[in-house]
Amino acid sequence: MVLFIFFALLLLSTPIAVAIGLTSFIALIKSGISIDVFSRTMFSGIDSFSLMAIPFFVFAGDLMLAGGTSKRLIDMARKWVGWTTGGLPIAGVLASMFFAALSGSSPATVAAIGGIMIPSMKEARYSPKFAVGLMCAAGSLGIIIPPSITLLVYGAVAEVSISQLFIAGIIPGIFIGLVLMVFSYIIAKKQGHKPDQKASWKEVWISSRNAIWGIIMPLIVLGGIYFGIFTPTEAAAVAIIYSLIIGFFIYKELTIRELFKVAKRSVITSSMIMLVIATAKVLSWYLTFEKIPTQIASVLLEYATSPLMFLILINILLLIVGMFMDSSAAVLILVPLFLPIAIEMGISPIHFGVVMIVNLAIGMLTPPFGLNLFVASGISKMSLTSVTRGTVPFIIVLIAALLVITFIPQLSLFLPDQIYVK
Repeated sequence: MVLFIFFALLLLSTPIAVAIGLTSFIALIKSGISIDVFSRTMFSGIDSFSLMAIPFFVFAGDLMLAGGTSKRLIDMARKWVGWTTGGLPIAGVLASMFFAALSGSSPATVAAIGGIMIPSMKEARYSPKFAVGLMCAAGSLGIIIPPSITLLVYGAVAEVSISQLFIAGIIPGIFIGLVLMVFSYIIAKKQGHKPDQKASWKEVWISSRNAIWGIIMPLIVLGGIYFGIFTPTEAAAVAIIYSLIIGFFIYKELTIRELFKVAKRSVITSSMIMLVIATAKVLSWYLTFEKIPTQIASVLLEYATSPLMFLILINILLLIVGMFMDSSAAVLILVPLFLPIAIEMGISPIHFGVVMIVNLAIGMLTPPFGLNLFVASGISKMSLTSVTRGTVPFIIVLIAALLVITFIPQLSLFLPDQIYVK
């Protein structure tokens, strides 16, 4: 009954936070539970020092976008690899990887890099569907490569080290980026696209020098976390200060007027995320109260005779969930259900977290509610149907990469095993 109400609200295009909150409220009333639980659980759900990093990272990412970092990263990427076959789309993927390490957001990465790269690829006679599909796929790296907001939410819910999760996301994120680059090279080679003229060493140096301040930020933020200089939340605050310095005093593209616009946009985005977290916490509490995780576990264990089979079933489930649900909401609802089972089967919570986030990243470009699709449609002026068709080959490529990450845990666990941080 509860799930029926929830999915009915989603199909009616109800905002995800409202759908979760209303479903939770009805479920509590139906079960005769005091309504006080609703407000108390919502408050406790966001009363966490770790979660303070979310609005900070959102604000820092918006500041970097407004401050002119994205176009400098794109220019650098084109100078580095534009002379190769498929150099233009490869540069788009490379720029997306850099920006993902700044924003922690998938839609922001699509908007920042796709807004420039999609018209450039069209001008170079790449198929419009290929251009938007690639940028949707590359944008999904925003929630895989640290500092990922979704990984941060997972760490808070699963009560595992956010620093370890950030480290774990590096190799899978780079691996997926390389897979997209290889795929772009194959398509460009097959279709006979000509590369850009090779840049001189002076041009490469100038573009790299202009973009260096954007590249340094993730090094400061992630390096500070890994070496224990500051916590992820403190790192997010440092990122804001750094972004302000770059925007006002180095690139000089950020103005006081623009700062207020950025702050307003960040407040709205952060509020949406925090409201989803608060309402999802209530739904998670209700499911636990009704012992639903235990019931699901018993059903799953009948079919999941091994950890590998369990992960396959989870992948199938998450790919379906990602089509209908925001990544943060999915993490908040599903982690309490499935993480205990994963741990019981000997699966590392770090590896499980990375597998889960990669699944939900694919969900960002699957219809009907893939957020990247709507962003790409808006910036490319293409219909949602055309954008969706363009993503199909990339969804297949990303699923193949997901299976590799699922079946080879060391891709996620190698760096955390080498670098111990709390």
